[in-house]
Amino acid sequence: MTDRWQQAATQYDAMLAHRRHLHADPEVGLALPDTHAYVASALADLGLRPEVHDGAGVSVRIDGTGDGGRPVVLRADMDALPVREETGLPFASRREGAMHACGHDLHMAMLLGAARCLVDVPPRRDTVLVFQPGEESDRGAVPTLERHRNLRLDEAETFAIHVHATWRSGTVFHRPGVFMAAGDWFRVTFTGPGAHASQPHLAGNPIVAGADLVQGLRAAVAELAATEHLVATVTESLMGNTVNVIPATGSLRGTLRTLSAERRSALVARLRALAEEAAAASGLGVSVEIVEGYPPVVNDPPYDDRLVAALRQAPVAAEPMAEPSMVIEDYAYFLERWPGSMVYLGAQVPGHQAFNHAADAVFDEGVLPLGAGLHLLAADGLEAD
Repeated sequence: MTDRWQQAATQYDAMLAHRRHLHADPEVGLALPDTHAYVASALADLGLRPEVHDGAGVSVRIDGTGDGGRPVVLRADMDALPVREETGLPFASRREGAMHACGHDLHMAMLLGAARCLVDVPPRRDTVLVFQPGEESDRGAVPTLERHRNLRLDEAETFAIHVHATWRSGTVFHRPGVFMAAGDWFRVTFTGPGAHASQPHLAGNPIVAGADLVQGLRAAVAELAATEHLVATVTESLMGNTVNVIPATGSLRGTLRTLSAERRSALVARLRALAEEAAAASGLGVSVEIVEGYPPVVNDPPYDDRLVAALRQAPVAAEPMAEPSMVIEDYAYFLERWPGSMVYLGAQVPGHQAFNHAADAVFDEGVLPLGAGLHLLAADGLEAD
């Protein structure tokens, strides 16, 4: 019987080349023409026939040996972030304002390495490899699941990996049930007449109202999080454009992260109430827009049990997560369709503390064979050799 871990290790150089090419040439969002073309070409070079859809990624089916079990869907995300890279790496992004700061370049390289292995030694189960765009904020999983013939599966199970820049390299972190939070986005807009800066008594100031809202939201989060962890983060403030004018309008944007529908409703209600209170105190009008984001990533407990059992004989440590991550991920849509699991794979480079999405985030490339090996384990149905 093939040792999948040794087989994955033989692909290290190829995966390293894939990762560095993709890292140097990042694309943001759903439209990733160069990334789509690169991945599709790499799969075609293996003798496979990839299915490609603009704005919906690349997939390919590899027939199993028929040893039993439902088909397996393995997913890697493809998109980069609108971040100006500051790592100083020799293969740093060549595209100004775009960077693979979340590790999606490693995810693609791992799955391409697994593809090579599965062509050489077919999986025990029919396996679909999916390379999906638009994970960061575009719900790329939705068009990917809708448009690919390869994914028209009534029954399947699914698996995915996310690298983690600040957790111990080479360790798999798993959790049954809620693994990552649900996420929503909000915009609060304050409106008033505006005024000369010398006469603040004549007009409410959106900047003051915004400051009141931020402070109130911080207190509300501390209160609501006493029973269940949640997050409300203001990430953008657009207010005023000169030194001597009280602006007529101003807006705040941010994100809400929750672990249950009950806490989500409570947090949204509190945000609306605080915005109205802040506006009333300054004599302003206010509008609150909530954009429903991603559902929570919910791992199937029986699948997680099987994964942990299979990893007991693997050359990789596995640790349970005490609490869900407050990161959001549109892999949630895959897990709403089929049972399965996502895991974190620690990829910290010694001496570096920057988390995913930072301009100076770096990842340990030495975990590439472990990631490919995890995909192979899943393709074989989590049956340990």
